[in-house]
Amino acid sequence: MTEAIIDIENLTKYYNKFLALDDLCLKVAENDNVGLLGPNGAGKSTTLKILCGLIRSSSGTARIGGIDIARKPEQALLHIGAIIETSEFYPFLTPEEILGYLGKLRGMKGNGLNKSIKEVIHLVGLDDWLNVKIEKFSRGMKQRLALAQTLLHDPLVLILDEPALGLDPRGVVEFREIIGRVGKNKTVFFASHQLTEVAQICKQVAIIDHGRLLAYDSIAELEKKYKSLERAYLELTGGYIE
Repeated sequence: MTEAIIDIENLTKYYNKFLALDDLCLKVAENDNVGLLGPNGAGKSTTLKILCGLIRSSSGTARIGGIDIARKPEQALLHIGAIIETSEFYPFLTPEEILGYLGKLRGMKGNGLNKSIKEVIHLVGLDDWLNVKIEKFSRGMKQRLALAQTLLHDPLVLILDEPALGLDPRGVVEFREIIGRVGKNKTVFFASHQLTEVAQICKQVAIIDHGRLLAYDSIAELEKKYKSLERAYLELTGGYIE
């Protein structure tokens, strides 16, 4: 593996007495697309929230591009674009206005910001909605806008937590295709419990349960060992298999 752009070392997180992450260690190389799989409550969202600086670990270290997130969050977050949980925006603003606002918060300005807004809006297929108030948007359109804002500052890493949750089948397919395109030149760390969705975007998966890493390998190797990704997931997480 080349140098890790996401480096998680001995990450532990307690919520009062509940152990959400248990000495988790994981390294993701630059430009790899890795799916983070696990049952509900496995620790997926907790891991991603720590990587995004939204919560602090109880112990251990998380680095993005070699930068300790807990010690230098502003520097680390410059490398990240993220969708965490349900995406919501000010309904009285348009995509152009909200992306302009978010771009300025990230230090972007002028022609560079305007060009980036047009590029990401085109990429996610919202050209005709650039100046329409977000209150008129469907859930799928809001998720497209959420992806646009993750890409606005051209980050090295995309961190996505169940980004297609709640979308209809067509929306899931379209969202998957967009992530597949943009993920060719970025590192994607993608949490889900939808195996089919992950398999069509990622070549590698990390499977966790009860906050511990159970497997980290290519989908091809897991399929060779367990006959299918679904069987690997169920056997490792204690699911039922006939």
